[in-house]
Amino acid sequence: MFTLIPYRRYLSSPTGSRGSLMNDSFFRSFMNMSDSLGSNGFRVDIREKDNAYLLEAELPGVAEDNINLTVDGDVLTISADISSETKDERQNYYYSERRTGHVERSFNLEGIDQDGITANCKNGILYVDLPKQKPVPEKTARKIQIINAPRLEENKDETKSV
Repeated sequence: MFTLIPYRRYLSSPTGSRGSLMNDSFFRSFMNMSDSLGSNGFRVDIREKDNAYLLEAELPGVAEDNINLTVDGDVLTISADISSETKDERQNYYYSERRTGHVERSFNLEGIDQDGITANCKNGILYVDLPKQKPVPEKTARKIQIINAPRLEENKDETKSV
């Protein structure tokens, strides 16, 4: 149902050097969170329930009105604009940190009842309920009974002769 293949730019870079220990993918995941998420991603968990899938997206510090969910065709896109600033000023000490950007991920909605999708946000986690489509019964062969009734053509002939 959900198909996503990550693109890792460092693997396709013609100038990339694979000789460095820090270039190893094992160490890179500790150093660079964007390696596993892409430069504009966020962490997502997807769980299957009896009649739906539950998608949980981690968006800490993002206000609910800055999160956008859109369905276009058979694709659900979750995007958010991030803008936060932390300041701490004390005697002989000044600390300031800013975080801004745009994050976005898309998911295939094959087999999902798109009209029934619901979402809510709590404590920095976006919960998206994706109900499964009800299976459509396959059409089977059926027998048509033949009844003795005048044909339509015979009825037309009778009305002309009157």
